[in-house]
Amino acid sequence: MDAPVAGQGAAPSPDRPYPPAAQAWTACAILTLGCVLAFMDRGILSLFIQPIQRDLLLSDTQISLLIGFAFAVFNALFGLPIARLVDSGNRKVIAAIGVIVWSTANGLCGVAVNFWQMFGARIGVGAGEAAVTPAAVSLLADYFPPHRRGTALGVVYSGMFLGAGGVLLLGGLIWRAIGDRLITVPLLGPLHSWQVILIGFAGLGLIVGPLTLLIREPVRRDGDLKAAGAVTVSEVGRFYRDNARTMFGHNIGFCLHNFALHAGSAWLPVILMRTQGWPLPKAGLVYGLMMIVLAPMGSILAGTLADRVVGRGRSDGRLIVAMAGAGVSAIASLAIGLFHDPVIVIPALMAFSFFAAFTTPLAPGALQDIMPNAMRGQATAIYVFWTNVVSGGTAVTLVALLTDYVFRDPLRTNLSFAIVSAAGSICAVLILAGTRANFRRLAAALARAHQARVDDAATLAVEIATA
Repeated sequence: MDAPVAGQGAAPSPDRPYPPAAQAWTACAILTLGCVLAFMDRGILSLFIQPIQRDLLLSDTQISLLIGFAFAVFNALFGLPIARLVDSGNRKVIAAIGVIVWSTANGLCGVAVNFWQMFGARIGVGAGEAAVTPAAVSLLADYFPPHRRGTALGVVYSGMFLGAGGVLLLGGLIWRAIGDRLITVPLLGPLHSWQVILIGFAGLGLIVGPLTLLIREPVRRDGDLKAAGAVTVSEVGRFYRDNARTMFGHNIGFCLHNFALHAGSAWLPVILMRTQGWPLPKAGLVYGLMMIVLAPMGSILAGTLADRVVGRGRSDGRLIVAMAGAGVSAIASLAIGLFHDPVIVIPALMAFSFFAAFTTPLAPGALQDIMPNAMRGQATAIYVFWTNVVSGGTAVTLVALLTDYVFRDPLRTNLSFAIVSAAGSICAVLILAGTRANFRRLAAALARAHQARVDDAATLAVEIATA
């Protein structure tokens, strides 16, 4: 956080400077590339929902379990122990191993021939990707001073949309080029086009994984202090207990904010196919371009805008910007669900793509503002747990359940999406608004602890809790 906020933006002491800007931004670029690949492999199934359903004989509910539950729940479960390693181990190595694991698992998705094989492979994708967010958030906090972190996080999290949008765009173009057919692959035999495309994208992990090892491990620090060691699980639990209102408000508020993002990523391409009558390549092209152009702009703008608000003395600035993004997302979601005219739907999709992206840098950025260094990885994993289980595992499936069992009409998927997305966004605004006062108090306590130069991680947590 910036200097006007109780000294949190104080520059690091001369003997402990942050890494050079070139080194920091190189690390940021590599982490962004990892994020791009992660969301390519995570989101590729959304483009091929209809051919996968046809070839594996799956319902909307089953496909939602593959996209949401299988990935999200196990991503969250593996995230907690991996985050413990992130808080005390070599973060770049952990991230590189994660890349290789999830890429291999995505390749196994490409050879799956039934629901359960695909389900098991998606568990592997989720487990591998559990290393990405905690490692990236922890590394960036030690590469960039507080008043630069929002922009850096915005850049890294723009990779989420470059990946999710790029896979729609490239996947659609490849689909149109090779057609919907069986292709004989050496050693594997005849495979459907969508299977070949999944395997092709999985191969990119062989490039990105080793590249991640080029990142230099920075000195761990709390404010301008060098951080000393990791804290125990019980100490993290005590911190959460002593600051329950703030941590609950942050985790649940941003979790609900992500309802729109997860539901949209999974269902908007197929909504365009079902309600607008578009073919798969066109749906992938249009929505993919929106994700590539508008969503990264939203992510970067949200981080930069939040940095400026915080720099003006508002320690809850990231919550304020997140509330604005959630409010616009709710309005755009309702427009997508209630109207069929492309003159309304397309602008609503553009607004949704831009403002739903606000949550991605702001949630981890807010955690950096209130968590000691030695807890950041675990705090990020706990937040990811809530987001993946509740948002990723529930939002996507709620849309399918409403479509299958309430409306009983696949052509009303857009209405199911609108209900889930708008409800989550509105609740997010209310919860984040109610969290602001407690958030400000905890941020101020962290600043006072830094000013007192508490140098031990565990003692720092206690000082914050009792401040």
